[in-house]
Amino acid sequence: MVSTDTSVRIARIAPADLSAYKRLRDEGLKLHPDAFDSDIESEQARPPESYIGRLGLYETLGGTFLLGAWADKELVGMIGLERQSLQKLRHSAELNSMMVNPRATGKGIGLMLVNAAIAEARRAIGLEQITLRVSTSSESAIRLYERAGFQACGVLPHAIKLVDGPGQVRYFDKLTMVLIL
Repeated sequence: MVSTDTSVRIARIAPADLSAYKRLRDEGLKLHPDAFDSDIESEQARPPESYIGRLGLYETLGGTFLLGAWADKELVGMIGLERQSLQKLRHSAELNSMMVNPRATGKGIGLMLVNAAIAEARRAIGLEQITLRVSTSSESAIRLYERAGFQACGVLPHAIKLVDGPGQVRYFDKLTMVLIL
């Protein structure tokens, strides 16, 4: 799977790419703590190999993977899809881990990643829908997902709680969106 922009290549992240993935992920957790459920303090201690399950190497039906966007040899963007494991939910997958390096924003890489993830999801056997959760304050991300065909279906108030210090608490609502394949 290769993007149409010749300066950026979109492809599945392989085990050899996990160190680059972890660096970009950690950067995203630092820059946008409201956008990710995980926190930087917990995730920094994880070794790159601990993310190998996200590659979907043993998912026989498809629907679990990480995609990367490379500019030259640098990983500048990523997106993940994780298929539900329970039998009654196997028709659904969650889009997650969306991140574009700030130095690479404004070049359409985010939309390229989302569209590539949707195309890959459509190849998965029996996968019928993709869901995602995005901070309601991330208006540009919401517009990006809408351009890719996702529709809002609900808001979870106070989904993310950030404690910045004693008595300094911030809450962020999350918008759930869905795309029927």
